[in-house]
Order: sequence, then structure tokens, then C-alpha cells
Amino acid sequence: MTMMRISSEPAYILHKRPYRESSQILEVFTRNHGRFSLMSKGSRGPRSRTRGILQPFMPILVSCYGRGEMPSLRSVDTADVKPPILKGKALLSAVYINELLMIMLHRHDVHEALFADYHEVLYQVQAEADIELVLRNFEKRLLEQLGFGLNLEIDADSGKPIEAEGHYIYHVEHGPVRSNAESASPLPLLSGRSLLAFSSDRLRSAQEIAEIKRLMRHVINHHLGNRKLKSRELFRNRIRS
Repeated sequence: MTMMRISSEPAYILHKRPYRESSQILEVFTRNHGRFSLMSKGSRGPRSRTRGILQPFMPILVSCYGRGEMPSLRSVDTADVKPPILKGKALLSAVYINELLMIMLHRHDVHEALFADYHEVLYQVQAEADIELVLRNFEKRLLEQLGFGLNLEIDADSGKPIEAEGHYIYHVEHGPVRSNAESASPLPLLSGRSLLAFSSDRLRSAQEIAEIKRLMRHVINHHLGNRKLKSRELFRNRIRS
């Protein structure tokens, strides 16, 4: 069984849960070692010096050691960067992103580019401006990094380029297929203009954003299978309140 020794590794906590009286199990996403679990002994105790640091969305540096699937946290420090200020919709968005990563990332798979994207998106959502655009672009990059990149430019049946004035039904494992604007298909119906705008990171109109939101909800649900995102319920409750 391999011994894991990591020193001052850039990381974020995606999730944590209590363990016994004063310890906790941390799910961390690191730049060079991917996602894995850490045992943090005594860090929930009233005299713990790390209790305030071991929080989601806080950029930290972790050192750990141990054998097996759950090494022990040896030390933690704040990274040399101001943490994002998250509240309201920005906080709910960050919770959603964490939950998505918890489900979709395989343990110990290294995703350096995705780690950089995650770090950046936390600071983008804190402004609460264009959050829908920020989330859609992050979802797109996440799927690309995991090998599930979307076809947004080519008609999957004809092989022809997407036409801005056309309408398309999107099949997750196939791609967009030309259809008509009155299609009654349960699959997402999108304008070619929306697909091309999303491909080039140029979503602008409310219609384009709404269409791409439906598309990404459909695609992500496909990859989640039967698993439900609790953060979506938090969003719905916030809207109803």
C-alpha cells in the first residue's frame, strides 16, 4: 500500500463531515493530486487552531501523510490570496459547483486546468453579476476536462456546420440535429445562434442564456444518472421564499 506524503499542496475543501467527538473527514480538491479524503483529527475541538481555516471556498495549503484511501492531515495554512466573499446567490452557486465536483470527479484523477478553473469561478460568482453565464461556462469546461465535451458547431447527422438561423434538438451522446422550431421532442430544442454563441463564449441575450441553461441541465442530469443535486433544491427554496 502506497504511502502518501504531500507538503503545502494548494487545495480547496469540497465537503466535510464530523467524525467522532472532535475530528472530521474532509473531501479536498487539490491542484496536483486531484480529489481525495483526509482525516483531520481534533480539528472540530474548541481549542483547535485550524477550525476557522478548514472551511469550503477557502484557498488553503495542506500537508498530509498516511497509507490507504484516507491519509491524515498534518498541517494546514491559508494560501497567499484573499478568499472570495460569497453570500446569497453567489454562495448557493458555489455550493452547487462543489456538489457537482464531488459527484463527477473520480478520486485521485489529476485535473490541474480544472483546479485553476474552479479557483477562478469562485471569484467570478462573488460579484453576483452574470452568474448564469459564469456557471454555464464552468459546466462546459468541466465536461471538456472530464472527456464529455459538447458538440456545439456541427450537425451530428449531416456533418454540416450549425446555422445560426436553424433550430436543433440536442442528443447527449450524439450532438445537435436539425429540427423545426415547433418540435415536440422532450430533448432540448435550441437555436443555432445559441449553440454558436455558447461555443465561442459569447452568450448575450436572455433567450440564448435560457436555452443553454436547459441544455446544460439536460446534459448534466444525463451524467449524474439517478443522483440528485441537493443544491438545486436550495435554489428552488430561495426563489420561492
